[in-house]
Amino acid sequence: MQAARWVRLGVIAVLVLTLYFTVPVESDPRGGPLLRAFLATTVLALLAAAVVLQVRLSIDNEDRHLDGLIVAILMVWIVFSMAFYILADHQPHQVSGLHTKLDSLYFAATTMLTIGYGDIHAEGQLARGMVLVQMLFDVVFVAIAVGTLTTQMRNRVSRNQALKGRRDTK
Repeated sequence: MQAARWVRLGVIAVLVLTLYFTVPVESDPRGGPLLRAFLATTVLALLAAAVVLQVRLSIDNEDRHLDGLIVAILMVWIVFSMAFYILADHQPHQVSGLHTKLDSLYFAATTMLTIGYGDIHAEGQLARGMVLVQMLFDVVFVAIAVGTLTTQMRNRVSRNQALKGRRDTK
């Protein structure tokens, strides 16, 4: 049961990353933009089905709220990565050192995790504004996530104590 849960999350992660790397967003796409668009559309459909399944499982089973949180974090990371990549592709002076989609994943992750090595950094005002939006979003998102996990842990402890209390009275 637990293995199937992690396999499902892994499949969602692979689909999200495949979609990210296949969506043709470059101003001068190379390598068959029609094929990439078809592949991206197919992967998007599979991803939508997987996310719907994950959401249904998370709603039905309170122990799976963490799964939904993992998927949400992955989606936030990908959305900001794509936004930074599109910005860098269309206005290269905005983000120094960002040239590829992998660079964009790296930059969004270092921003999300508040590491910021400085090798890739926002130079233009638009890019700095986007970084500020991501930072604000990340802080709010992390606060909500921590609140959700705390509530879930409290509920689990309360249930376990109630079960233990019932066993002790028998």
